[in-house]
Parts: sequence; structure tokens; C-alpha cells
Amino acid sequence: MFNGRRFLACLVAMVFAAVFPVSASAQVAIDGGSGLFHMQKARTLGHLNFGVGLYYESDNHDLTAPTGKGNETDFGYMPISATLGVGDNLEFSVSAPYSRVEVKKGTSESGMGDGIGRVKWNFLTSENFGVRMSALAFTTLPFGDKDKGLGTGKTNPGAGLALDKEYESVTWHASVGYQSRQEDGLDPQVQYGAGVEYMPMDNLSFIAEVGGYNWTKQVAGRDDQTMVTGGVRYYISDWASLTVGYSSWGGGTGESSPNYMYLAGITVGSGLGQPRGKLGVKEAAAMPGAGEAGAGEAGAGEAAGGEKVTIVLESIHFEFDKSRLTKEAQEILVGTAEKLNANPNVELVIEGHTCSIGSNGYNQALGMRRANSARKFLVEHGVKGERIDVISYGEEKPAHTNKTREGRKMNRRADFVIKVK
Repeated sequence: MFNGRRFLACLVAMVFAAVFPVSASAQVAIDGGSGLFHMQKARTLGHLNFGVGLYYESDNHDLTAPTGKGNETDFGYMPISATLGVGDNLEFSVSAPYSRVEVKKGTSESGMGDGIGRVKWNFLTSENFGVRMSALAFTTLPFGDKDKGLGTGKTNPGAGLALDKEYESVTWHASVGYQSRQEDGLDPQVQYGAGVEYMPMDNLSFIAEVGGYNWTKQVAGRDDQTMVTGGVRYYISDWASLTVGYSSWGGGTGESSPNYMYLAGITVGSGLGQPRGKLGVKEAAAMPGAGEAGAGEAGAGEAAGGEKVTIVLESIHFEFDKSRLTKEAQEILVGTAEKLNANPNVELVIEGHTCSIGSNGYNQALGMRRANSARKFLVEHGVKGERIDVISYGEEKPAHTNKTREGRKMNRRADFVIKVK
């Protein structure tokens, strides 16, 4: 049967996807935060990357299960969420849902439901084992009308852990959490989840997850819940993603209900707030009479007095999945700044690079953050910002093989290319 509200929600989601850009590595979960459907990932969005997600869930079930002959009820759930990465390891998110309850034999209600606020901290990243682990702190936000049955009127805080295990194009996910319940007569819940994401290509992923909660105290008529979800996420270039999934859930009474989910997830402002140059290296190379000295090679620049000089700039390297400058990188950049300040007519392009671990979209953003980190340091040490352009090649231009640990280590770098006039 045609559901006008479901169709409208899907249409809005697709329009939403078409308007705003997204990084293909940053998937926003239903209640905000980088994740699958309901599960949180351990990986965060990255520094000042911003994600907005719009989902629509619809389910139908019998309130008097397991008889199957009670009061049939339709539920609609449309959360809008916002997620912000701060630094390489921290992420903040908040969601606010529109809820709809249509009861076949009773009163129907609609309006704002309770939201969720969340902080995620990626405190462990191990390349050796391909593992990430994050701590989560969250709470419900009492946006919903308690009298209409759309909210609890309470803030229910909780905490948890999320674990990612990456292996080439497959990433496994697991999570566990604990949430208190402030409503009268309710006990805390233990939450759990496990999921897998398979990316056969850069713009397509298949997702499956199972999760739910158990009450810490079993009470007659109050059931635990388990939900199984599967779906597909498609990335429209690097500016939008669309996810469709099917979900079935049940409790101790045998209740089950299909949930149809439509997603438009977006990420804008990769590197927002970071200083940037005027042109990328491709535009600079196209300028008449312009050329480039390769990274790490001697470049001929022109000193203030018109004398030709030879400058050699050393590449810098980064830790796995990080864009912050190491002590060694800072020491190299001090020397780079001195050479550039001594030759004020020399212009530079900083190229950010990564190893092959992670998706292409994520590595593209990481490479840009690395290039911007180097540029920021040089500007702070007296080099004029207009002399420096930045570009990210992500994993596209490895200097060494990505099949060995040492090769991947050498590929996490920023190269400095002199623009020769």
C-alpha cells in the first residue's frame, strides 16, 4: 500500500543528498556519529569534518504480541543528526528526531521525540593489528512531549566502547555500552552490537549489523530487544551518500517488525578552518611558463637580488592515521621555513599523502589535513601564506610499496614541491 509520508521522507532524503557534499569515508549513523545504521564506529570523522544525516524509519507491529490479534500500530521515525570531528581523535554529535505514532484503535500522535547527544574519543589505533578503539559518552535529550508519549522527560546518561577491525576491503565492528534509566520503575540497560561493512569498490558498501539491549533486571512483561539490519550504502561521487536498509527486531514475546530506512548522509568542510593556499598544484602547473621541481629534488628559485639558487626541501612523515606533526617533522620544518624566508621569491606546493589503509575518500581528507598541518607550521614561522599552495593525493601516489609495514610508514608523508617560474 502506498505510504505518502514514507515517499515524502525518501524524496526529502534524496534532495538532501543532492545539495550537500560528503566524504565517502564519513558515514553518519541514524542517531549521529560516524557509524553503520545504529552502531557507532571507532573511527572518527577527522579534524573539523562536519557530517549531517537524515534517515527515515517506518515499522508496523502488534502491541499485544505474541497473539498477533491486538492493536496494530505504525511508527515513523525521522532523525536529523549533526556530527563534528575535532582533532584526529575526538567527535561530537547530536540528533533530533521527528516521531509519528499511528494507532489503529486509539489516539495517534506526532511531533519531536527525544534526541541523543554523544562524545566519541578514539584513544587507541594500532596499525599492526588493524584495530581502532573508542570510548563513548552519551545521553538522551528530552526533546519529546512526555504527555503525548513521544518522550520520557528525562536525560538517560550512558557510556560504552566501540571497536573496529580493518582488513583490506572489510571492516568488522563491535560495541558494548551501559545506559541508566531515570524513568520511574525502569532499570539500567546493557547494550551490545556487532557489524560488518564490505566495500567492493570505493563508492559502494554492503552493511550488516545486529544489536540491542538487555535490562539489568528481568521483569514480567518487559522484554529485552535484538535488532538485525542489512543494507547498501552508495556514494554519489564525493559529495553525497544514500543508504537503504531493512531491519527486523524482536523481544522475548516474539515481536518482530520490518523497518525501512532511507538515508542521506553528508560531510562538508573537510579541513574547515585550516589555512589554505590560493591554488592547487594542478592549477599552478597550468600557468604559462610555470614548472615544478619534484618532491625532495633540488629546485631552482630566484633570490631577491635576481640570483638563481638551489633549494632542497626534505619530506616529513606522520604517524598512522594522524595529521599532527611529530617532533622530527617540526625540526625539519624549522629548516624548511629558514630556507623559504631566505628566498622570499620562491613559491611552494605542499602535497599530502597517505598509505593504502582506509577508504580512498578518508585518505584524501587525511592527506589534506597533513598538508595543512605543514602549511600552518610554516606560516607560524614567518613564511607568507600566499606563497604556499596545498593539495592532497591521498593514497594515489605512493613513494614506496604498500605491501610492507615499512613501505606504508614511508608513504605517510608530506612532500614539498618548489614552483619554478
